[in-house]
Amino acid sequence: MKRLTCRAAAAIVIFAAASRADAIPAFARKTGMSCTGCHTAWPLLNQVGQNFRDEGYQFNLGKDEPNTLPPAYVPLAVRTFQAYEMTRATNQESAGGPVTATAGGVPFGGIDILAAGTVARDISYLVVLAGFVDGEPGAVESGWLRFNRIRGSPWFNVKVGKLELDQPASSHRPIAHTVGFAAYDPFPFSSVGFAMGDNQVGVEVDGHNARSSTRYAISLTSANGAEGMSRGLWSAPTLYGHLQHSYDLGNETLRWVRVGVLGSVGWWPTAFYADPAGDPIPGTGTAHKRFTRLGGDLSFILGNPATPAHVTLAFIRGQEEAGLGGVDPAGLDLSLRSNSFNGGFAELAWVPWAEDRENATPWVLFARVDAVRYQRGAGDLTGFTAGARHYVALGPRASAAIHLEVHADQVKDTGAPDPLSGQPRNVDSLAVVAGVDFAF
Repeated sequence: MKRLTCRAAAAIVIFAAASRADAIPAFARKTGMSCTGCHTAWPLLNQVGQNFRDEGYQFNLGKDEPNTLPPAYVPLAVRTFQAYEMTRATNQESAGGPVTATAGGVPFGGIDILAAGTVARDISYLVVLAGFVDGEPGAVESGWLRFNRIRGSPWFNVKVGKLELDQPASSHRPIAHTVGFAAYDPFPFSSVGFAMGDNQVGVEVDGHNARSSTRYAISLTSANGAEGMSRGLWSAPTLYGHLQHSYDLGNETLRWVRVGVLGSVGWWPTAFYADPAGDPIPGTGTAHKRFTRLGGDLSFILGNPATPAHVTLAFIRGQEEAGLGGVDPAGLDLSLRSNSFNGGFAELAWVPWAEDRENATPWVLFARVDAVRYQRGAGDLTGFTAGARHYVALGPRASAAIHLEVHADQVKDTGAPDPLSGQPRNVDSLAVVAGVDFAF
């Protein structure tokens, strides 16, 4: 029921930057570049930043190895997002009937501690510790080691550990803070814990050409939530792939276009041996049921490269076999038959003007529309997010942005039941955030 609660009141859950950070000012300190060298608008990557990431945090100019750097350089960074947050969700269930829940305040957003760079030439790493809220210890958000340019080819790199899947738009470098991409984490009434936006544990093989205009990634992971649960050589195996190709058009209006296709197939255990307390015994999961994702993405840049309007569109269709569903609020047993969804998003990030200084992009305006529709059961979602970021600092030492954002969505038939008909009501949610995003 935890997954149901999170989806039924999506705007109540504020995704703090401390759990979704992959912007690392330590790279700017290492290279002496401003953050705008790799970011269209921090944290969104431009083509230079994408290639730097694809190369394993290397520019391949003979200065990537640790022994070429000053001894005082430490590849560490810290990021935090502190903000006023107001959330509201209608039709929450109570003993007296449906109520609207509203809350506001300035909760501590936690911090990220990031370490990233190269161990040696063509061996790179990333470790992210996130959380540290209310005396709680930090959790390992990400941690991997990558072997780059195996046999001298950029087309063959291997990453091992807890890693982010290669997605149409990154869940860990989003420009919006309130909610994630709904199409990445659908099926609120399912036993499957797999969410495409969450970091997965496994291995990835990826590659690209010289400018990352053509790039691919293939990952074999354990579906998050089922690591170590299945019986066999690989627990809850999930195979994911993403292929992209971009075109530099040189047109004054349409400068650049990138198209991509993605697909995933995984198997989730549905039967376990139980211990004396009735809890499933890890490593005994059998009777695997299949779940799939298939989709495509399109990105393009409109206008002057100094003041770009970056648009990303994505469509994902998912399916789960019978036996994986649960019971929705109306009492429909979704496990009896297979279920599917169509989902996607359209996102715009626009730099309205540029300035002739290190902080060349003082403002970015952004907006996103999300939608998910199910073949069977409740949970259809329509959401809208809009906001603005003003960069008060964007240099090689640290970055800071004033962040304003509003999010609204509606999730169908997931709220408290109508007192007369008993039919679950829709949940309308609203979130407003105003704060400071800081990275050093």
